[in-house]
Amino acid sequence: PNFTPALAEIIVSLGAIKILLVGLFKKHNTLNWCFALAIAALLIALLSLYSQSGGMQITFNGMFINDAYTLFVRKAVLIAAILIMILNRITAIQDDLNKFEYPVLLLLSVCGILIMISANDFLSLFMGIELKSLSLYVLVGMRRNDPKSSEAAIKYFVLGALSTGILLYGCSLIYGFTGLTNFQTLERFFQGQHLTQNLSIGLIVGVIFVIIGLGFKIATAPFHFWAPDVYQGTPISLTVFLATVPKIAAIAVIMKILVNPFAGIQGIWKPLIMFLCIFSMLTGALAALSQADVKRLIAYSSIGNMGFILMGVVAGNESGIHASISYSVFYLISTLLFFGVLLYLARNGKTIKTLSDFHGIGKSFSVAAFLIAFSVLSMSGVPPLPGFLPKLMMIMAVVSQGNYSLAIFAVIYTVLSAAYCLIILKALFFDKSSQNISKNHAVYRKYDPSINFVLVFLFLFLLFSLLNPSPLLDAIHKATVALMYL
Repeated sequence: PNFTPALAEIIVSLGAIKILLVGLFKKHNTLNWCFALAIAALLIALLSLYSQSGGMQITFNGMFINDAYTLFVRKAVLIAAILIMILNRITAIQDDLNKFEYPVLLLLSVCGILIMISANDFLSLFMGIELKSLSLYVLVGMRRNDPKSSEAAIKYFVLGALSTGILLYGCSLIYGFTGLTNFQTLERFFQGQHLTQNLSIGLIVGVIFVIIGLGFKIATAPFHFWAPDVYQGTPISLTVFLATVPKIAAIAVIMKILVNPFAGIQGIWKPLIMFLCIFSMLTGALAALSQADVKRLIAYSSIGNMGFILMGVVAGNESGIHASISYSVFYLISTLLFFGVLLYLARNGKTIKTLSDFHGIGKSFSVAAFLIAFSVLSMSGVPPLPGFLPKLMMIMAVVSQGNYSLAIFAVIYTVLSAAYCLIILKALFFDKSSQNISKNHAVYRKYDPSINFVLVFLFLFLLFSLLNPSPLLDAIHKATVALMYL
């Protein structure tokens, strides 16, 4: 087989093996070395993607595909993973994650995510999902002395295993009734069935089970119960990874499966996706309003955001898919910025757990407070901030298909999401702190520029995409065309 399209995955997996060996045999300053090697492996993998053309390449007996869409999503995932590794290098020790296996497991989960995105067959998709999931189960339960962490790990493992079982059962039903697992041959099969309109009930159940299994992975309501507890039970260093990279990858996979293999049977999956959209948006927005814990609030916010992203798939046209990918990118960057600031504050002796911990930050850490405000307002799509354009594109795409009811729900969701953003802003700038915060109480006095570098990079990216969005939108347009028409 041709190994070039899978070069990034190979580099990341070799990096994980190398770090494992370094961790075993190097006795001094092990964690720093391991993180440095992990960041280097991810950087080399990213460069290998930039060296590839955007043309379609299929390898490993049709199981692995490389085109403009998978290239774009994998680049986004690797950039986010590099930034998270840089943040974690500083805060892992503080969060009691100072084991050399930590960067190894992060790399293995990134490798699984890259395989998921590039999968062109249900078998390779399942391999990627399992590699990602097994690494994350161990990461979530890594702090064995913390009861909340153990509880989060057990919930995540049980519900993750259930969703994997549902997904696998759906795949086996599809294989049983069609004899196919490859996405392109399935697409041709369903297009042919679309003409004759005779789908067996087992095949329909298989398609529904696949969608439900993937719905679990991105925590759409009503399959969202694991997300708030898992976010709350993990340290911020790990929550930032859970909230961003696996979610974006799973959304990319859902879009790929619905637009490619299942394109001929939209009548079956559209009502289900529409239900998931509306239910996720309402559950996420309404539940977030009553949360006091910051990580639970972000978990419910992400449930609503996942429902919003799926609206583009319901629209089913090019502008809808384009809006979904755009919104995913802005959601990823805004969430990274939000958690990056929380890690910066934790580094300066101000750990944020509940909304009341935000009191007084507007005065004592004014730049950090500004960045939090910028990220949450971007996430809620307040004009003229960066999140507004993709939200507007999404609603216009749905309206262009005549789906006015979904557009109305989207507007209601946007208003509700602005409400819980205002709760965060009120805590930051208007509520007075009960104790005086001083920067002199910093846990780590040693100045380290890497967190500042990540925050500046994310802020400038959002600012640049606001002032000149065309380079990013052009790249997203190429990815959309590759997904829809090739």
